[in-house]
Amino acid sequence: MSDYDRGKYYKKKFSTQNKDAPSFGRSYYGRRSPSGSTPFKFDKELKDANSKSDTKVKQPTILLKAREHSEETSLSPKRAQKDHDLSTSLSISSSSASTETHAAPTVKSMTKSVKFLDDSVLYAENVQEFVQENNDFLVVGVVGPQGVGKSTILNLIAHNSVSDELKKAIFKNYEGPKDEEYGDNVKILADNLNDMRMNEDDRIRSEIFKIQTNEHVEGNCNATRGVDLFITSNRVILLDCQPFMSVSVLDELVQSENKRSNIVSEFIPLENSGEIQGLQLTAFLMSVCHVLIVVQDYFFDSNVVRFIQTAEMLKPTHSNPEDELNDHFPHLLLIQNKAQMEDFSPRKFKTIQEIYNLLFQKSKLLKDSTLGLASSKLIYCLNEENCGEPFNVYLIPEYNPKSDLIYDGHPPLEDLVKKLRANILGAIKSSLTHVQLTEKTWIVYCSKVWENVKKSSFFVEYTKLMP
Repeated sequence: MSDYDRGKYYKKKFSTQNKDAPSFGRSYYGRRSPSGSTPFKFDKELKDANSKSDTKVKQPTILLKAREHSEETSLSPKRAQKDHDLSTSLSISSSSASTETHAAPTVKSMTKSVKFLDDSVLYAENVQEFVQENNDFLVVGVVGPQGVGKSTILNLIAHNSVSDELKKAIFKNYEGPKDEEYGDNVKILADNLNDMRMNEDDRIRSEIFKIQTNEHVEGNCNATRGVDLFITSNRVILLDCQPFMSVSVLDELVQSENKRSNIVSEFIPLENSGEIQGLQLTAFLMSVCHVLIVVQDYFFDSNVVRFIQTAEMLKPTHSNPEDELNDHFPHLLLIQNKAQMEDFSPRKFKTIQEIYNLLFQKSKLLKDSTLGLASSKLIYCLNEENCGEPFNVYLIPEYNPKSDLIYDGHPPLEDLVKKLRANILGAIKSSLTHVQLTEKTWIVYCSKVWENVKKSSFFVEYTKLMP
């Protein structure tokens, strides 16, 4: 092949290849294909891409102009709707929360005790405005003979501290020795009248539970009738019960036959109606209280021990809707009021604990749950080493206004009451029922328990064994 033919051949070959493939060289700057009539394929794609980019660049300018007028129009419709729903939900929740706070009922605080049970009727409406939906509460009941200081003990527990005004109001019946004699009778009379007015005002403010006065003692009547209730600020429900084995209670039942038939069964003899009523009230308190306090004024009364054991024996069991029997037993705390100096000695206190441990050996009541004076570590010599096996027994000394000046063999009354209050508040709360109760549901539970106690046949059968 000659040189002319060879050049012609290569010229023809490369011209056909350039038609099929785009040029990445000079044709990129807008040069046309060798034919001079039609552009390359890459040039068309480049123009299309440039035109699209121009249209895309114009869109943000429109959005920016619209954003200058209002900020809401720049948001997408979905985002605007989402923000609107969120703000609406927040406003609704805040308004509902405010309405709930305004609609929440306020619980009143008590300053005096109210009647909870009297004449075999439980007055639940008297305490409805003082209870709340709270399951962290403690129920403390007190029983004992007449005139031993049941209401006095509850008044000391109900107050946060034992002040001088409180002691003057509670121990108003105390008659101390008169060391001084005065010649001016007029001045003495005026001073006595002022003291009487001050004591009366203090008594009205400090006396939560009604205390027995000299008029009650002279008239042979008790200050508490039925069961009185008081709720403290730290949600402790205190129940003050009328005395058992009381002559005044029996006398009241004898004088009113209709009242006797309403309170106790008509099949119970008249002479036993007073004791049966006391057993019913004690069995009721054993079923609804976490701590049961038994108050005595000396050591020891065999009739009181027999009465507590009888009430435990006659206490009926209570069933729930699932036919499950519930048998609850509270903490038993024996308080010896008006204790003397020798009662605080380790030898005498050891004897007290040994006798009570022997008497309540078969009892199901919680009798050794660190509520006693030996477990309080308040008196150094009264411990387990010196006094033996502990028992829930506590000593409250006889009130003496000059106890601050002389040593009586025990700590001051303020320290003893403070430790007693701490022991009661620290008691382990066993469940009253198979479900957890609140203060309001506890009132309903009390009404059911009282109906079961009144309808129980154990008390009628027990009267057949009484002399």
